[in-house]
Amino acid sequence: MPSERVLICGAGVAGSILAFWLAKHDFQVVVVERSKAEQKAGQGLEIEEPALKVVKLMGILDKLNEKKTREMGFDLVDQQARSYGIFEVSGISPTGTLELMRGDLTEILYKTADESANVTFQFETTIQSLRQTQDKVIVDLESRNNKTIKVEEFDFVVGADGVKSRTRQLVMGLPEKLKCFKSVGAFVAYFSIPKEDQDWPYSRLCHFTNRRILWMRPIGKDSKMTSVHLIHGHDDVPTLRRANAAGDRLKQKEAFAELYSGLGWETPRVIEQMMRAENFYSDELVQVKLQKWSQHRVVLLGDAAWAPTPFTGEGNQLAIIGAWVLAQELSRNRNPVAFETYEKRLRSYVDNAQSIPLGGYAPYIFNPQTTWGIWLLRTIVRLFSWMIRFISWTNLAGMLPDQQQNDFDLEIEEVEAKVAR
Repeated sequence: MPSERVLICGAGVAGSILAFWLAKHDFQVVVVERSKAEQKAGQGLEIEEPALKVVKLMGILDKLNEKKTREMGFDLVDQQARSYGIFEVSGISPTGTLELMRGDLTEILYKTADESANVTFQFETTIQSLRQTQDKVIVDLESRNNKTIKVEEFDFVVGADGVKSRTRQLVMGLPEKLKCFKSVGAFVAYFSIPKEDQDWPYSRLCHFTNRRILWMRPIGKDSKMTSVHLIHGHDDVPTLRRANAAGDRLKQKEAFAELYSGLGWETPRVIEQMMRAENFYSDELVQVKLQKWSQHRVVLLGDAAWAPTPFTGEGNQLAIIGAWVLAQELSRNRNPVAFETYEKRLRSYVDNAQSIPLGGYAPYIFNPQTTWGIWLLRTIVRLFSWMIRFISWTNLAGMLPDQQQNDFDLEIEEVEAKVAR
């Protein structure tokens, strides 16, 4: 009996992990990705339990450790580069113990999945249309390389193609119809610039009035580049919104350059290098909230189904856990019932993970509007950094709000552990 064929749209974290595990369960997998294989844009990503168990079972922990940023901690500074508190790598720092750049993580995952004879990757390829029958999904795939459209049949289609998922649009409709986007009131830009001595070994963050943040993060001790995050916490910036809607990268850069011009600290250097950056990415931060993650033989995964935004710190965790659960359920039920059990197992966990800390006010508390608000935040951070010199982290952690629970039941059965070897 021939193996079921699965089309995965998106070769990111969720798509590549799903491809790996489906191949282990004898599915024939095709992964299409609209970008080139060597795309490196993105931010630093942390892997912790229970997602860490999944990558351990994949046998790639050593490869991930080799690509760790080895960032030593987090330093909050002002416009004169004065430090208001350094937090070494620990549970209290934004820096995780296993943290690497998104581009490095996706490259490792893609290459690991691509080792299987059951997996085929097709880059610069997009899904143009699909139609479902009782038993199949007929898909039109367009290759940007040779400008051709190929019609293929699959048993299942998975949309792991991000917040602006083309797959979701084809099967469920436009976001405006679904009302699935919930803005968190922020625009972001990610890119990298040439490294200078002060960029290592700590990540450095500076606040500016009108809810503007510049966060610079090391990519690695031996790397020649530094990662830059620009975060502008406002519900509406017309120039950015128009540039994002048009997908005009130059206009996006010009809008951020205007927003950050004349602010001091590292902004002149960052703006100059941003205009040259080839891996620049910008968008408005939104959460995705859907009533249902699947329609017959098409299912959504990762940000396409439930984007939580970076403010929760859970996007990468959910992508890994979601891919594991979906592969597991498809291996148990090779029919659309698998999508129902997949959603049933994950829905409450995802809903909890989408909760923005401090009752949703974290983006406003940690990105103040006024000079006074920035001064207050820096003063609190300075006191807090002083406290942890004298109070153990174990005691201090009990005083902080609870983080997302990490005890999700992956249902790792002995037979599945053997499959991973």
